[in-house]
Amino acid sequence: MRWRFRQISDWAVSWAGHPVVPVTLVAFAVIWTAVGLSFSFPRGWFLLTNMIGTLIIFFILLLVQHSQNRDMMALHAKLDELIRSSKAGNHWIAVEKKNAEAIEGMRRQHHDQISKTAN
Repeated sequence: MRWRFRQISDWAVSWAGHPVVPVTLVAFAVIWTAVGLSFSFPRGWFLLTNMIGTLIIFFILLLVQHSQNRDMMALHAKLDELIRSSKAGNHWIAVEKKNAEAIEGMRRQHHDQISKTAN
């Protein structure tokens, strides 16, 4: 089930990111509004359209966020492996899980070490 969701979400995110999609949606909205105004559709029709559009946007937002979170986890794993295999200090591994003050302290300490070696 999990791999199926990943497959569907990857497909939906790549489809939603295609450059033709926004142009098509704007054209569809203009045509929909023109047809609705010319045939005097009731106000509820436009409210329903607005609700459906909002739900679709919310769903796509969640899919994009899911995809971005997965990509960031993969990126962090790759960076951690590069740190492990290099001469860099292993204290930088999984630094993204620390709080902001700890990260800032590590950054300042690293900057101070670079300044001392440069002088």
